[in-house]
This record gives sequence, structure tokens and C-alpha cells, in this order.
Amino acid sequence: MQRNRTRKVGGSDDGEDLSGSNTEVPNYAIDSKLEAFLNLNASEAYRRPWHRLERGLRLNRLRKFIDAEKERMNLSSADTELLRARLEKAFEKKLLNSKTAVVYDPASESIQEIKGLVYHKSADGRMLSNIIDKKVGMTFRRKATVTPTASATVPQQNMNVPEGQ
Repeated sequence: MQRNRTRKVGGSDDGEDLSGSNTEVPNYAIDSKLEAFLNLNASEAYRRPWHRLERGLRLNRLRKFIDAEKERMNLSSADTELLRARLEKAFEKKLLNSKTAVVYDPASESIQEIKGLVYHKSADGRMLSNIIDKKVGMTFRRKATVTPTASATVPQQNMNVPEGQ
């Protein structure tokens, strides 16, 4: 069985398809207003408080923090990878979502400090990092226990009945 094939008739390349509609795509790269608007929004993205940043922007700032800590603490590549894994795990467990867990400076667009991040130097000279997550302590009230008093242990005498009867 042979099928008929659709062929383009007429070799006009003026930007129209067979239906006669215009297929030229406008070039938005030349629109300077749109480009300026997009650049302005991109530059302002990191100037928001930590808890208002999107997930991808937070991950980007965490990576920059890890690079800064590598320089500041002279971490080896293995120690840096350990720090990266710990921070990403804490981020996935949502320990770094609140503005109290991370000290972020919107003016400099960088993380200043991560609360609970501690470094330990091991015996072989490695700098190990750990994140101490604070457990929310709960206090339970004890039920009031009734302590027996002296009056409760002595049987009371009936005053209406004379003794000896």
C-alpha cells in the first residue's frame, strides 16, 4: 500500500507556513527594557532574608559558604566534602530553614554563621565538622502526690458517744 505524502508546493521562504500564518519569532534579545528588568530581578534575588530565599538560592549560598570555610579553616578536599555532605543532609532535614539557624547578611549576600556547626580536630590532623541539632526539650508536670498527714493515720473518735459504752 502506497501512501500519499504531503509536499510543500511553491518555494516561498518569506516566513509563512502552508496555512499562510506568519512563523517569524520575535527577537526578545533586542528588547533592552525586558533585559534590564530581568537583570534587575536576578541581582535582587539574594538580597532577601534567609527564610525568604528559594531552595536553589539557599543551596547556592551554602556552596559559597563551604568554599569560604575551606579557605578560612584550610580544609582538605576530603574534609570539604564531609562538610558539604553534612550541610546538605542538614538542609534536607530542614534544620537550616529558619532564620535563627543561619546568620545570613542580605547586604553582602553571604552566610556569616551556621548555628550548631562545630569543628573537631582529629588525632590524625583532619578537621571534622558536625552539626549539632538542638532537640526541643519538653518538660512534663508530675502529678501531685498526696502525702499522708498525721491526722489521716490516727482514727478519729466519735465525740457524741461517751467513752466506755
